[in-house]
Amino acid sequence: MRKKVFIFLLLLCSLPVLLSLDPITYDSSFYAKYESPEGILFLSYSQNWNERKLEDLYKELIKNKHGDEINLLKEVRVMEGPSPSNHMITGIYHPFISSITLYKGNEYTSAREYRDTLSHEYGHHFAYYYFPTHHFPFSKWAKLRGLHHFPVNWNSFLNYSVSAHEWYPQEIFADDYVLLYGPTDEADPDDVYTNEGFYMRTEHENQNLENILGNDDLLNFIEKQTGIKIDKDRKLKTPVLSSVSDNSLTFSVEKKKDVAYRLNLGDYEYYKISQDPSGLITFSNIDLPENAVVSLDVLDLNTSIGFRSKDIRLLVED
Repeated sequence: MRKKVFIFLLLLCSLPVLLSLDPITYDSSFYAKYESPEGILFLSYSQNWNERKLEDLYKELIKNKHGDEINLLKEVRVMEGPSPSNHMITGIYHPFISSITLYKGNEYTSAREYRDTLSHEYGHHFAYYYFPTHHFPFSKWAKLRGLHHFPVNWNSFLNYSVSAHEWYPQEIFADDYVLLYGPTDEADPDDVYTNEGFYMRTEHENQNLENILGNDDLLNFIEKQTGIKIDKDRKLKTPVLSSVSDNSLTFSVEKKKDVAYRLNLGDYEYYKISQDPSGLITFSNIDLPENAVVSLDVLDLNTSIGFRSKDIRLLVED
């Protein structure tokens, strides 16, 4: 009886995504095929993707931290053009058949170009394996994620829209996975001052949510449920304003080096790269108008992961 109840719940949990997906049927007219050591089939339906490129796509996939769940992934497809249901979609995951479909193979011609999409879609696979009730509001993941404070669309199985993509719990989880377990790259410090580093950083699609990289309770829960450790160098607490003077601001930040911070103050931007793990960062010689509103953009140069803080209104009198 318990097994039947679990299967029912799993199917019900899968329904929101299933209703949003393009129909998929077996098509033997592929251009190329590669089978991974785990038995995952990589199929190309684009002339731009041969067997070597499909193998490169597999190598990109396994850069995502994984456990036994990878053995249940059956297939990754690369399609020639856009999704027939929405041209904005680059990839989808089919939970009933454990399959990932990647679109726009005529535009994306290397495995690296699919990195973010592949990691996000694999995040769905990861979620349904370890957290099958993750898009119910009563799930422990949802509680620890603090989602009850936000307008999350829990009824996605009745009304799924790409325009509200960032507010579906399954999409929130998939982006969480990218930040916690996805592949990373170092950022060039020179790109900080041109803003290129902040523009190209890996960040959560929904910047209205709380920063998962500083949520210790949630990270511990995910590690316990999956048995897969989250690299400590990914931890990145949300900056907290600790002191204000007439011409300087000091923030309490993560105690680590090589993290870039951009202070946003109206039309002005100020940059700092932490050089010591003191846990404090100070912006000096700045003109603070009365009731100024500031925010901080954060970029870890070792991982290219980051986020933007919430706006902070300063009570500074002239």
